[in-house]
Amino acid sequence: MKFSKSLKNILVAGSVLIGAASCTDNFEELNTNPNNPSKPTPAQTFTFAQLAVSGVGHETSRLNSLTTGQIGMHYVGAWGDSRVWLTGSGPVWVGEYWNKSYVKIVGNLEVAIKDVNADDADPAKLAMLDVWKVFNAHRITDIYGHIPYFNAGKGYAAAEAGETLTQDMLKPKYDDQADIYADMIAKLDNAVTVLGTAGNSFGDADLVYGGDHLMWQKLANSLRLRLASRIGDAAKVTEALGAPLIETNAEIALIPFTGEGDIWGLASNGDAFSFDWGGAFPSQAMLNAMNQRDTDPVNDDPRLSVYFTNTYEDANGDVQTEDWFAPQLMQGEDISALNSSFGVNRTNVGSYDTPEMIATPMEVAFLRAEYTTDAAMQLQYFKDGVNLSLEYYGLGSDVETDFPAFWTSVKANFDINPKAEILKQKWIGLVGNGPEAYAEVRRNSDLFFGTIFVPGVDYKKTTQGTDGGFDDFYQWKITYPASEAATNYENMQAAENMPQNFWWTK
Repeated sequence: MKFSKSLKNILVAGSVLIGAASCTDNFEELNTNPNNPSKPTPAQTFTFAQLAVSGVGHETSRLNSLTTGQIGMHYVGAWGDSRVWLTGSGPVWVGEYWNKSYVKIVGNLEVAIKDVNADDADPAKLAMLDVWKVFNAHRITDIYGHIPYFNAGKGYAAAEAGETLTQDMLKPKYDDQADIYADMIAKLDNAVTVLGTAGNSFGDADLVYGGDHLMWQKLANSLRLRLASRIGDAAKVTEALGAPLIETNAEIALIPFTGEGDIWGLASNGDAFSFDWGGAFPSQAMLNAMNQRDTDPVNDDPRLSVYFTNTYEDANGDVQTEDWFAPQLMQGEDISALNSSFGVNRTNVGSYDTPEMIATPMEVAFLRAEYTTDAAMQLQYFKDGVNLSLEYYGLGSDVETDFPAFWTSVKANFDINPKAEILKQKWIGLVGNGPEAYAEVRRNSDLFFGTIFVPGVDYKKTTQGTDGGFDDFYQWKITYPASEAATNYENMQAAENMPQNFWWTK
């Protein structure tokens, strides 16, 4: 079940919240006295917190296509240190995701939670807000490690309510990632229970499922499965596998976009802008994984031309086709020629109306395959994962029938090393979701950098040192933004010395 609504309705719900959280103000005026604006309802705040995951202009691409999508090995790019990582005293572009998330999403969710508690304390509404809070928080902690969590956004909510701000609100301490994960899973446990009865909360203001409790229960449990598998909590994985999950593409959790209006606005997927000016191209690892490491196109992954394009019009207007290749881009290199002929397919995964994926049945199927001990069921779940990914892009629903040569190649890889092929196909299916790809590579780094990716072919092993989150040859975390050093330095420094940061990577 995919739920969407018109651009007008989206902006009416979200525009009242923009003033405090965005540099743009070109939105519809609400039919209220401008000298006495009404307070946003929890439903309106929830709508905005959903859209802000991706429909907030350039900070989205700074998270995905320019950062995690590249460290997660999906893309390569040419912007490098000068903009993405360092300008002057600290990371700039990549830091925008942190800065905007804590205001636009975390802060507004705390406002909504406070307002619901003051109103009717509806358990279902609070559970849905908690699920969204967990989704956003796990993205941030998976990227940065120890982060402000338990006190995050409290100051924003208190200020909105006209309450006194405490030091803990103004400068929240960084919480241990293990404690954060424990609380996130506990919140999802509660949501799975509370939302297990049919009902509706928030209605059309919920862009994901239109307020449907049972669908939100599936989302909560699918996120619980994701997080439990990430940290290796076998008991919670088993619990999640025994409860309702997102199983079909009709149930996929996503944020819809129309692509209308200003490209920086709420109605557009922010990643599309970076694809338009050539900020990301397919990596060598991605191309090698999708063409089965041979030159016979009959074996190619059918999603290759859905994700990427290698065609262009020549001077005579004739369509030409390049051989698939990964451009070896250096920081600051001129990419205009490449951008005209090769890159992300902006009709499919790189358009302004491309939905933002939250949780998919493909991911669930591959996690089922990863954790089952039954060999026959493992193959079936694996095949289900591939089929669901193909089906989503309109490529049929039976890989064995529709693409027999591709399936034969994939099945042969599966027979040799089931887990490696499960992880590889899941990673391929995550194109467009850089944060999850980045987490998957780190969760299973032994297989990715030892089996799935070939050293010297898919990537080059170089020693970067330990500065800025680099360790050995790979960036295991993103450095904290310069804004934190300026406003919350002592707590940020304390976090750098805390143990158990990314204990789940291997």
